[in-house]
Amino acid sequence: MKLGHRVSARIRSLKPDQGGAFVETSEQAEAFLRLPAGHGLTEGQLIEVTVLSEARQDKLPRVSMKNADAGSLGIEPWDNIPVEEVKIGDEQVESAFEDALSPAVVIPNGGRLRIDRTHALVAVDIDSAGRRGKGSAASKALQLNLDACNALSRQIGLRKLGGLIILDCVAPLNAGSRQKLQNAMKSHLERTGFPTATVLAPSQLGLMEMSLPWRETPLDERVLDECGEFSDESLCLAGLRLLERTATKSPMEKLTLELPERAMTWLESRGASLMAMLSEKYGHRVSYLASTKPAPIVYQAP
Repeated sequence: MKLGHRVSARIRSLKPDQGGAFVETSEQAEAFLRLPAGHGLTEGQLIEVTVLSEARQDKLPRVSMKNADAGSLGIEPWDNIPVEEVKIGDEQVESAFEDALSPAVVIPNGGRLRIDRTHALVAVDIDSAGRRGKGSAASKALQLNLDACNALSRQIGLRKLGGLIILDCVAPLNAGSRQKLQNAMKSHLERTGFPTATVLAPSQLGLMEMSLPWRETPLDERVLDECGEFSDESLCLAGLRLLERTATKSPMEKLTLELPERAMTWLESRGASLMAMLSEKYGHRVSYLASTKPAPIVYQAP
C-alpha cells in the first residue's frame, strides 16, 4: 500500500474502543481506519480509502475515507516521473542511499550525527569530533547545532522518518540560542515536506523534541530484512546499479551480472520491467547469472 493511493476496502471489524475499524483493501492488505462517533458504517461494507501512512515494524497502514492527493500529504508524485529521468547509476543517488542507511552521518563544516531509531522514538546525538571553529563556546555550539538541524532534516526526508524525534543539542545554550534552533528546525522541516511538524525549543537539558506524522515505510525497513541483512530486492537493485555504472564506463564490452540466488529469483519474478529497460538500452551485450556469492559482481563476458 503506497502513500496517497486511493483503493477499495471492506470493513472487517469495527473497534469503537480503539476509535476506528480494521479494513481489508482490494490488495488484500489489512489497515486501520479511524472513524468519528456516529459514523454509521457497518461490518462488511465496501468503501473507498486513501493511504495516509504506510506499514512500519508492527504498525498497520493507516487509511482515511477522505480523498487526499499526494500534494496535500506533502509528498512528491513519484509515479508521474518518466522512467527515462531516473538514472540508476547516478553517484549522488548512490551516495544518498548509503548515507541514509548509515548510523552516523557527517554534519556540514565538521562533526557527525548519530541516529538511533528505537521502537518508541528516534534519538539523535551530535558528535563534535573533528569540528573546528572560532569565537566563544556559545557561538561555536550554536553554529554546530544549526548545522546539525540542517543535516537532520535531510536525513528525516531520506530515511522516511516520523513520530517522536529527539535531538541532543550541544551546550552551552541560552534562551536566544534555543529560540534560533527551534525556528531553524521548523524551517528545515517545512522545506523537507513537514509544514505541520511540532518542534519544541531545546529544554534546559539541551533536548529538542519534535513530532512528525508517519507517512512512508522507513527506508531501513524497505531495504533490510528482519535480521538486518539486505533484502532480495535491495541486493538485486544494488547489482543493477553496479551493472549500469560498468556498462556506461565500458560501452563496447559484453557484460555478465552475477546475482546471489535469492536476488536472481526476485529479478526473475518481480523485475521483468527492469530487465526490459536494460535490454532496450544495452541490447544483447548484458547477461544475468545466479551465484552463490553473497554480493553482486559484474565482469566482462567471454
